[in-house]
Amino acid sequence: MRAIERLTGQQAFALRLLAGPAAFAAVRALPLAGLEPEAHFALAAYAWLLAWWATVPVPWAVTSFLPFVLLPIGGAMPFAEVAGLYGQTILPFLMGSMLLGHAMHKHGLATRVALALLSMPGAMRSSGSLILVFLVAAAVTSAVVSDLVVIVIMTPIALSVSRSAVAALETGASASRAPRMAEATCLAVLYGVAAGELATPMGIAFNPLVLSVLEETTRYSISFAQWTSTGVILAAVHIPIYYLILKLLVVPDVRTVSADRLRIREQSEQLGPLSRGEKNVLVVLVVMLLLWMLPTLAPVEFLDIWYVPPVGMVLLFLLPVDAGRGEMTLDRKDFQAGVAWNVLFLVVGGMALVSGLTRLGVTDWIGGAFMGNVTATVLPWLAGLLTTVLTQVASGVSMTVMVSSMLFPIAEAVEYNPAILARIIAGTAHAVALPWSSPTAATTFAAGAVHLGTMFRAGLMATVLTSFAVIVLSMLLVPAFGAFGVQ
Repeated sequence: MRAIERLTGQQAFALRLLAGPAAFAAVRALPLAGLEPEAHFALAAYAWLLAWWATVPVPWAVTSFLPFVLLPIGGAMPFAEVAGLYGQTILPFLMGSMLLGHAMHKHGLATRVALALLSMPGAMRSSGSLILVFLVAAAVTSAVVSDLVVIVIMTPIALSVSRSAVAALETGASASRAPRMAEATCLAVLYGVAAGELATPMGIAFNPLVLSVLEETTRYSISFAQWTSTGVILAAVHIPIYYLILKLLVVPDVRTVSADRLRIREQSEQLGPLSRGEKNVLVVLVVMLLLWMLPTLAPVEFLDIWYVPPVGMVLLFLLPVDAGRGEMTLDRKDFQAGVAWNVLFLVVGGMALVSGLTRLGVTDWIGGAFMGNVTATVLPWLAGLLTTVLTQVASGVSMTVMVSSMLFPIAEAVEYNPAILARIIAGTAHAVALPWSSPTAATTFAAGAVHLGTMFRAGLMATVLTSFAVIVLSMLLVPAFGAFGVQ
């Protein structure tokens, strides 16, 4: 039996491993008229990367370095030129954002923010208000803190509140029904995170990734304030949608939760005053926000959206927590632990290959090939549908790269604003319906309170409704706000 299981595992690994070369061979076999041989080879290499990112026979980061191996072999690009593609502006942006979120978690600022929101008047008046507060708290926090960090911080709080609420069940209610409250609050955290990630460019990797592809493949660019002006509205619209879904499909079995008000207040009081580390992180966050907003008040040439996170990263390693002991806000261990290196290099590798495809003329060829076949009316719906479906079954980051690099050139070819697609793609890439759809969904499910059927039913309805809202509102908000402009 063990031998069979081992053989089955080996066979599965072999299939995942062969998916890349098979995708490469399939694209190479296609008669792509008008595409230069070097560009055709690079496009096939891109298919290999996407296949391995989806099947994961090796870590994402390892797959991201395949262009170093493949492109020189096919004569598409020399090794030194391939190396030059990896100097992407998105790399320091993501590093700075990840380390800021890590610092907020390490020094307890993220926990303080979550508990402060839960301590607001009326927050614990009823199960409905509690669900709403968890949604809002997760959304606010995830706008600037890593989505997984928010899930890790707030899910235990949600479980603690919901389980202790069993003591507050109304007369005649069955304690065996109390897990419904736990499901509702845990899903509220997950959905709140998905909403908050829309608000700012640093909310999740999808946002800067789409912005980077936009700048690389089109004439459009965007500032922090411009993205946030539409993002905050989209995030706010998601909250009532998620709230209604939870109230209708995951009906809480606890109506009153007054017994937990004291528990939350006690946890908040135990934190005490702001520590030196929390103050340092707060200072860095304020500085970053000011630098991002400054270009809207006065033209400062070097202050683009990519400049600010490295500034915050440097400050986190320079501001002391205990100067006498040489203890800084972040140290060398935090540099290792605070960056999701696997995801980081997946993004950078994807952007590097997109840059290579653009340089070789592949993106222009895609735009020309589809011109006349895809209309401007269909394009935003196609972007939303492709992103929504693909991110449920494969890496959201890799699918975002693929859809963006494919559709942005088409948008320019049919004279449709590709920045609207950027807003749609980033807004529909959040997968919450299945445990394996995203790390946040997996972490929520792993907490043990949410049943698979509940997650799927509620998540499917949430995905359909929020995707529709993102598509429609993006088409209205981006032109109305003048939020995106030509470089």
